[in-house]
Amino acid sequence: MKIQRKITIDASIDKLWDILGTNYADAGIWNSAVFISAQTAAQPKIESAPVSGRVCQTSLGPFTETINQFDETAHRIGYTATGDAMPGFVKGLHGYWSLNRVSANRTEVNMMLTVDIAFPFNVLMGWMMKLQFNGAIKSSLGDLKHYAETGKPHPRKIKADGTKKARTARQALA
Repeated sequence: MKIQRKITIDASIDKLWDILGTNYADAGIWNSAVFISAQTAAQPKIESAPVSGRVCQTSLGPFTETINQFDETAHRIGYTATGDAMPGFVKGLHGYWSLNRVSANRTEVNMMLTVDIAFPFNVLMGWMMKLQFNGAIKSSLGDLKHYAETGKPHPRKIKADGTKKARTARQALA
């Protein structure tokens, strides 16, 4: 299953690359789905990548993302995600971000998620999972837009950070 969404953000491509690429490990600062994030301890597998990946504490528990594509010149980053809370019928989860300059202070952000779901779950539950992932991507893009344009986390992120689950997650990763 592939899900792809685009958004245009009133910020330079360099500013967005700084958030998504250079500071990849810091998604917990702006993404409301991530309570806290930190770089993984492994050395970068992609020579130009600033880190090998990140660990994200979410409402579903920790997920580890490993960078498998990083192109600073083309403004593209790809990763695979794994987590104990991921159902066994999800055989793989791959995310991909790309940036395209619209003008000096406008950038198109493209987010694609590919989820490999085992049969028969892909038929039985694929539509429901697609709706959920689509909503999560839409929220992440909205969070990114707000953060890039204002320099502040979205109100949704501030609310999420105030929950008991968020406080517990931050303690677990600290």
